[in-house]
Amino acid sequence: MDELEFCVKSLSYPLGMLLEKVERAPGEFVRVTRNRITIPEVPFAALCYLTGVALYDSLDFVDKKRLQNDYGALERFRTKILGSKLGDALRPYMESPGRYISPGERLAVDWLELEVRRKKVEPYIKRMMELEKTAGSREALLKEAGFLSEISPDQGLLLIYLAEDENLKALINAALGKHNPGFRTMALRHFKALRG
Repeated sequence: MDELEFCVKSLSYPLGMLLEKVERAPGEFVRVTRNRITIPEVPFAALCYLTGVALYDSLDFVDKKRLQNDYGALERFRTKILGSKLGDALRPYMESPGRYISPGERLAVDWLELEVRRKKVEPYIKRMMELEKTAGSREALLKEAGFLSEISPDQGLLLIYLAEDENLKALINAALGKHNPGFRTMALRHFKALRG
């Protein structure tokens, strides 16, 4: 997993699955096919957003409908970036994504594979939800969440994606950062790339 896949999965895990084992190549536009994505020379935060939009655009109507909330996450990311100090430099990419995206192939999310992965991480979500109710404080919860060291960075992103509310997402993220060195390393690489 590279920073781009990490970034897209942090916004929409199912969209990020479409980047797995896909060759990256330089190109004039973001263009996604089953085996390849072309990547223009644009700042990383813009590339993450443009890639997410390109992947979403490649889906059929049914998949788009299922991932409507994920598109909302892309738009919230766009708003957040535009409101940051990077905003002015990234405005051209974020406000006119169509100029930087070229239609690729029609892609489909592998929902069966997603379900298999969801079942593997479900026990961890349940344990986190129980801790959220019983731990008493954020510090106590983070201390007791050492079991998250067992999972891969990819499973960590899926856990965050599947968490029902923003508070639980933030707690899982913090617990992964505290107990999971692989996840922490990927997250640091991702944030460094976002800052440019």
